[in-house]
Amino acid sequence: MNFKRIELIFLLTFLAIDIFLFGMVRQNQNMQTENVSQNNSNATIIKEMRNDQIKVGDLSDINQTAYYVAGTKNNLLREKMGQLTNQQTSFVDNKLRSNFNEPIDISAKSPQKTISKMLTDSTFVLYGTEYHYNSELSSSHQLVYAQTAMGRDIYTPKGQLIFNLNSDHQLIGYTQQYLTDIKSLREQSETISEQRAVIWLYQYNEIPNNTKIAWSKLGYTKLIDIDNNVVMIPTWVIAIKYNSSTIQIKRINAFTGSLIKSSTASNVKETVND
Repeated sequence: MNFKRIELIFLLTFLAIDIFLFGMVRQNQNMQTENVSQNNSNATIIKEMRNDQIKVGDLSDINQTAYYVAGTKNNLLREKMGQLTNQQTSFVDNKLRSNFNEPIDISAKSPQKTISKMLTDSTFVLYGTEYHYNSELSSSHQLVYAQTAMGRDIYTPKGQLIFNLNSDHQLIGYTQQYLTDIKSLREQSETISEQRAVIWLYQYNEIPNNTKIAWSKLGYTKLIDIDNNVVMIPTWVIAIKYNSSTIQIKRINAFTGSLIKSSTASNVKETVND
């Protein structure tokens, strides 16, 4: 598809989404106004969170910059999966699934060091050098490798390589999705700060008492699919820890501060939903 057409479709779609989000923002506007009037600084709100037994840690109050970006879905993985060896593969809905013929031993303490060497082997995994290890999304049963968009991790499976582990901490296979032609759709714009993202999440009543902000990262998540293209927006991805084994992931639009109504919750860390 012509890039100009992609950009036009994106702008029209974004306008429709803006109208939708406007209603949601208006619903929260009164709540935010009251909070701002009652609390003259972010520090006061952070203190309130700590009074609610929410462990916050140090949050940056520096605004950053990011883009609207797009990447292309294609059949490159399907076209080249025949060169993969010692594994059984299938390709459905732009996703390659692989099961190794034999489990592969990796380092228990530093699995990424073992796998990083394997990623250069195109008979082991395709385009492996375009992914890098994401420790926040990885767990005892999955190791997540992410593509990047404009220097930031993609926090959606659309651009991730996810290795599966068995109970003996051996690799048994992976799922892979791959985006090409990742590019910006507009000039970079200022985002809200990490601190403001967490505060807004708190004001949306999305952070329960007696929890902890395990980590927060600015990355890219899917906004919408347009034909074979994935449009992504800068997103504060915030992990809320409930106890030693349960983490829930929340997302805040880094441009508008609106809550993105998609999250995951489990007994371990998980990738962000599509």
